[in-house]
Formats: sequence, structure tokens, C-alpha cells
Amino acid sequence: MESTREIPEKLVIRPPSEYRSLLVRLTRGCRWNRCRFCGLYPHLGEPAFSKRTVAAVKHDIDLLGRRGVASDTVFFGDADPLQIGLEEFVEIARYLRQVLPVKRLTAYARASTLWKLKGDGIKRLASAGLDRVHIGLESGDAATLRFHRKGQSPKMVMETAAWLKEAGIEISFYVLLGLGGRDRWQQHIHGTARVINSTVPDFVRIRRLWLYRGDSFWGGPECPLFKEIRQGTFTPQTSEGTVLELQLLLESLESGLSTMLLCDHRNNYVQVAGVIRDDRQEMLAAVKDFLILPAAEREKHYAAVGSGI
Repeated sequence: MESTREIPEKLVIRPPSEYRSLLVRLTRGCRWNRCRFCGLYPHLGEPAFSKRTVAAVKHDIDLLGRRGVASDTVFFGDADPLQIGLEEFVEIARYLRQVLPVKRLTAYARASTLWKLKGDGIKRLASAGLDRVHIGLESGDAATLRFHRKGQSPKMVMETAAWLKEAGIEISFYVLLGLGGRDRWQQHIHGTARVINSTVPDFVRIRRLWLYRGDSFWGGPECPLFKEIRQGTFTPQTSEGTVLELQLLLESLESGLSTMLLCDHRNNYVQVAGVIRDDRQEMLAAVKDFLILPAAEREKHYAAVGSGI
């Protein structure tokens, strides 16, 4: 049986910022699994969604406790561990804090899943010990979100963010440069800035759209967006275009935001990080300094960085 394993079950994906955290798997894969830009769980060998039992997850927590791993932060996965159920999630979170000396508990969460819980459900998550959620905002432009079948709207995200703030749960948004393609890149960025300015998340983490092939190292299917590219309904953004998007985003964010913005992934062409209120001009200067480099030097840099997860 699953609960007799002597090694905690591994996650498929975790945020780079959780590299020191203990990893606890509540669900497998992604239940939504419809986003045109993603498809990563099938690509990485987890094609179907499933829930783990509470007993199995508690067993993994017990294993971590017996091993005495030195970490006071824990991350729950896979893509949307709240799909295990609110009652089950709360029970597991409380058990975790009984067994391990946890100072911070973090999880991935879809905005649509949190939105269905409303304010009262989110308060229950906070009372059970959830401190931070990593949410794929991706874009604040409604048309871009609809095209990519994200299953959320800017209004939904903003309402959810208000409930999270009221409950005292930190918000970490992910933004995907290139998601609007060459045709909607300005609308994509302006809409994203509006959502960030309205919600003032604790973190905004910048990523770049990754168009992976089906014959990659992992051997899974290709990125679903390739179908739209072949049909001509999506034109990928250029490498330079994604840097211009980052510049426009920084220019469009309100100067007084307490939000920490980070390019904390190796596929970002320009690595900047700082609090918008304090460091926006310095980050903008770094982007502009890159853009005035000779074209050949910029192209060489794009090729060297490449793309990856």
C-alpha cells in the first residue's frame, strides 16, 4: 500500500524559491491541465491527476520527522494541492505543524480553486497554518487568459487576492513574459500591471514562456501551444520582445508598491530583483543597459541562455 513507503513521494515541479524546503506531495499532476502554454505535467511523466490519501501524506510527514531533516519551511504540491479537498488539506497542514517545527508552509494554488473557497475557506487555510501561496497569474489581460484557457479572469484573481490578504496569507504571483505573443504583448503587460497595482502581492516572479518539443530529454508530448502556432493563431514573441515586455512592466507598475519583483529563474534573459518602491529605477536601468548593447552581443546572450524549465 502507498502508506507503507519508506521514502516520501517526490514532487514533479517546485518553485526555485523553495529549494531549501521539505517537499510534501498531496496530489499528483494537474487536475485542470488545459492551459495551452503549459502541459508540463504530462510532458514530465505525470499525465493523469490523482489525489493521495490523507494517511499516505501523513506517513510521508512522519518519515520526514524521523529523518530529522534540517529545514523549517515546507512546500505542498503538485500543481494545485488544494484539490485534495479543503477538509483534507486543513487536516494535513495541522498534522504537519504538530510533527515538524515549521516556520513557513507554502503551496501552489490555482486562483480559481481559491476563489471557490471564498473568504471563509481561505481563512480556514490560514488558521491551519498556510503562510504563502504560489499562484500562476500568468497575465492580467482577460483575452490572453481566455486564449490560453487558463480558467481564471483578472477579476477572479483580484477578489481572491483580497481574501488572501485579509486572511494574512502571502501572495506570490507568477508572470509569463511572451504569453501574449507578438500581437497582444502590450495588452498582456498593461493588464498584468493593472492586476499587480490593484492587489499589491508580496512577490511577483518573472518567467518566460517555454515552448518545449516532444522529443526533449523527458520524452513527453510537446507544448500544446505548438498547435496554435502551426495554425497561425499564435505568433511567438521574439527574445528581444520579452525583454521589452519586462521593461514595459517595470514602467507600468506604481512606484509606491511594496511588492518584491524577482527574475528568479534561469530562463530570464535579464536578471533583476528588488522591491518596486525602492528599486524600480535601478531595475529599469539594468534592462535599458542591456537593450543598448550591440545587437550581436544581445543575440549571443539570448542563444546562450536558451529555454528550459
